[in-house]
Parts: sequence; structure tokens; C-alpha cells
Amino acid sequence: MKFTLETLFHPEACRILDCDAERLPELIQTAIREHARIVAEKSAGVRKDAPESAVSVVDLPGGRRICVKEFRWRAWFHALKGLARPTQGLRAFRNGARLAAAGVDVALPLSLVRRKCVSLATTEWIVMEVIPKALEMDRYILTRIAASWTSLERRSLARSFGRFIGSMHGKGIFHSDLKTCNVFVSDRQALSGEKDTRLSAASVRFSLVDYDEVSFGRSILERKRTKNLLQIFLSTPLAVGATDRMRFLNEYALHAGIDRNQRREIARRVLQAAKGREILYVGFEGDIIEKWGSR
Repeated sequence: MKFTLETLFHPEACRILDCDAERLPELIQTAIREHARIVAEKSAGVRKDAPESAVSVVDLPGGRRICVKEFRWRAWFHALKGLARPTQGLRAFRNGARLAAAGVDVALPLSLVRRKCVSLATTEWIVMEVIPKALEMDRYILTRIAASWTSLERRSLARSFGRFIGSMHGKGIFHSDLKTCNVFVSDRQALSGEKDTRLSAASVRFSLVDYDEVSFGRSILERKRTKNLLQIFLSTPLAVGATDRMRFLNEYALHAGIDRNQRREIARRVLQAAKGREILYVGFEGDIIEKWGSR
């Protein structure tokens, strides 16, 4: 059986990787080979190793760090679906570039490598930038709690996050799995080395990951809006109380272009849908489950 490789590059790949166009293909292949070694050896760089996909963080020569996500072979039936719609890797590569062009911060996809048999993609690797010192939002919240964050910091985070999600929805962008573990947070103050760890809106950067199931339209349907907000509510640690959750919703509505009456209705729908449900998020030692309304 004969296989071929197809490689796509983002126009910003050379700048982000600080290399010239001639060296870029070999650098990407080096990253994929190193990813395979890291996953095989189950070393510290592995972030996920599941039957359908594997994710690792790879250190390249020169101190550059990137992330490689491998979409694995899942039988011929799954591969044949790639004839009817773009494959998972191709969707991720295109969506990441389109999100960035729309002004939505993402871990930018730098390259997509596809191993193909005839016209079927059997394995895909997407190489993405690594956002320095970023944490998944659920873990970031736990870190801030451990650092005894103030009420001012909590308010600032809630409003900043509401602005980020509201602006995204205002552009007609829907992420089908908008849990807090799929939003990375980095603190610019921490990155700059400043000793003042107070959180401010200007210091926080939110970035989307796992964006292969993102859709683009002129507006967001109410059921999709409610779904995304519920996903966020049910993946946010319960230590973020009702008041800050409402601050998030208010800021969200403002930037999503929603009036006051719609805002109340959306809040009612989300709170009603969350009633009796479990909150599930990822802590530093695994999944944590909390019961909505237990505090």
C-alpha cells in the first residue's frame, strides 16, 4: 500500500518558529518525529495518549516549544467520511487560521501534515504554537484560589472572560465544546516577571484550543448560545460563586449585542439548565466533580 505526505503551512509559521521558508519543512518533520518518540516513551511531554489522538509538547532546537496533535487511524469507515467532509485535522487547521483572522485569540496552527493513501487521510498531525506559561482556565482558577485572590481579581476575571466569549459570539462563532479546559489563560504580568500578581483585564490573555468543531455564521442561535454558556458554567469550579457568574453573563451580553430583557432570559435558561447538574472540571491531580447548588 503506497502512502504519500501532504503538508500545509500557515503564513505566520516562519515568523513564529523564527526560521526561513527553506528550513520550515524539515523543522516540522523534526517536531513530528520527536512527538512520536515522546509518546512512545511516555515521557513528561505527553499531554494526551488516547486511541483516537495523541498530544505532546515538543522542544525544538534553539529553545522553541511547540505542540503536536496527532489524529490517529480509526479504521477505513472513519477515513471514508473524509470524502464527504473535511477531516478533523483539516478542519482544525482551517478553523484555527480563520479564528485568528477574525480576531479571536487561538493557539495558532502552524502546519498540517497528512499521511494519505490515494485520496484518504489515514493519519494527520497538526503542529501548533505553545502559549508561554498558559494554563487551562479551570486550572488557572484553582491557581488563583491557592494564591488567595481578591474579590477585585475575581470580578476582573469574570468580566474579562465574559468580554472574550461575548465578542466571539457577537461575530457568529460557535465552539461546540466550550468547556473551560478548552480555553487557555496566560497572565501577562506573570510573564513579564512583575512581582505584583494582582489580576487586571489588561494582563489576561484567553486563547481557544481544540477548535476542529467550530462553526462560523452571521449570528448564534439561542440554543447554541445557551449550550456554550451552560458548558462554561458546568466546567467552572464552584469556588467561582453566583455573583461572579452573573458578572460574566452581564459582560458577555454587553459584548454579544444582547439587550437587558434578553440578558435576563439567557441567565434564566442557563441557571435552569444547570439545576441539579454536576460541575466537572480538571484539577492538577485529575477530574473534580462538584454538585451545583451545594454551596
